[in-house]
Amino acid sequence: MTDARKETAIIPYALLALYALLILRNAWISDDAIITFRAVENFLSGYGPGYNPFVRVQAFTHPLWMSLIALVYFIGGLFLPSLPNALFYATFFLSIAFSVLTVFILLTRVSRPDVLSLSLAALPLSLSNGFIDFSTSGLENPLTHFLLIVFIASFLSGKSNPARLALISSLILLNRMDAFLMTAPALLYVLWASNERKKILGQMFAGFLPFLAWEIFSLFYFGFLFPNTAYAKLNTGVPHSALIQQGLDYFLNALNWDAITLFGILLAGLSLYASPDRKRLFLFIGVALYLLYIVWIGGDFFAGRFLSAPLLVSTAIVSGHLEGRQAQGIALSVVVLFGAFSIRSPLWSSNMVAYLPAYPISDRNAISDQRLEYFGNERKGQFNSFVENGFREFEWGSPFAGNQWRFTGFEEVYVAEALGKPAYKKGPNTYVIDYYALSDPLLARLPASEWEIGHFRRDLPEGYLETLQTGGNKITDPNLSRYYDKLNYIISGPLWNWDRIVEIWRFNAGQYDPLLEKYLESVSH
Repeated sequence: MTDARKETAIIPYALLALYALLILRNAWISDDAIITFRAVENFLSGYGPGYNPFVRVQAFTHPLWMSLIALVYFIGGLFLPSLPNALFYATFFLSIAFSVLTVFILLTRVSRPDVLSLSLAALPLSLSNGFIDFSTSGLENPLTHFLLIVFIASFLSGKSNPARLALISSLILLNRMDAFLMTAPALLYVLWASNERKKILGQMFAGFLPFLAWEIFSLFYFGFLFPNTAYAKLNTGVPHSALIQQGLDYFLNALNWDAITLFGILLAGLSLYASPDRKRLFLFIGVALYLLYIVWIGGDFFAGRFLSAPLLVSTAIVSGHLEGRQAQGIALSVVVLFGAFSIRSPLWSSNMVAYLPAYPISDRNAISDQRLEYFGNERKGQFNSFVENGFREFEWGSPFAGNQWRFTGFEEVYVAEALGKPAYKKGPNTYVIDYYALSDPLLARLPASEWEIGHFRRDLPEGYLETLQTGGNKITDPNLSRYYDKLNYIISGPLWNWDRIVEIWRFNAGQYDPLLEKYLESVSH
């Protein structure tokens, strides 16, 4: 190998090392991730995967991510039963491993091997505040990124395997349902481009079996096809015009705080316009569909969270497709300028709060830089958030530690302003619900009384708190009372009882919706 080739061979690993250094430096755990931690604790303690022991409510959106955290936490408990903050270490390990693997596959399997293409692959991700923030965070993004890049590598290979592509898409659905929008057009392309569509459909059906199996389980166990969080955040009663305006503001926030992310996505579209490529075009259609979806649901309160995956797909398109050294050089120059001169760049944003006390955490639309908010005690900034966000004295402990709290029955009902660390600290003997309805199926089906994006607050119906405290139905409205009885039987009744199966069918078929409608009519007058 010549010296020039040796130098080129080193480039991917040097870029990968830069990315790994930045995610380690900015590693953190969000408060929302701790919602999943409580479900993991319950699951491994034998109390079921619900948010409260033996109450079948899915308060997490990502079954696959939750299962992997539980698996690593369980295995870690076999070898290090007394390790403090074990859930944090398990989550950081998974996040960093999947993130590094994602960029490794991007650099070695998707991008062209020249220096400019490799740089256009790694640097937009490394300098994007949103992508670096959600390369850890405890949320499902790292696994979504990994599955997407594996899908892209397979799709762009010489001969796409329909069963493999469907299987990866199935896993993406298991990790976060809405992310499927980014692979659906590519699957349709594979089907459309084939002369054996009946055969391809059969192969794809086989690939989707894991997701179908989960849906059957979810319907039987939880009583519903979708997580409770979906009902809480999509069934709000907020006018869609207001949500669309908020969704557009999500992009304005990105333009202001993290322009490199929007530039990376735009660059993919421009490169395809200049030099059309059918396969990559279908990948970009998936990106466009997902961006429209973001606008439709109003975006999120996590700045950059929903844009990290579109940026990855766009970067994969650009790094393997953009032609011409001049065009590549201009694009790379813009990326470096954004990365060097944005005060929110991952190069130094973790320390900005130490020098700029007035550094804004949230904008006027309640979209916030959550990593900076939780990164350090009193916003001081630090290497990472292991210590600041650790629960050394509160962690329930692995099943092998011998010091975890045991469920002996609910001793109190705690109504949280928001789930996360405060609720986790309560342990399993406290029944926890929240005003934003993430852990409560009744509140999730009521309209929000007030809202800011990502937080749709519900009022407790009269008698509902007493119902939870006493175990007897104290709801004063007769229609809502009957509606709650049916719902409560699904989530708390005998799992294998045939009457429960019948109630699941009736509830999902909408037979009890008139009861809820009558209640809402009564309180609106």
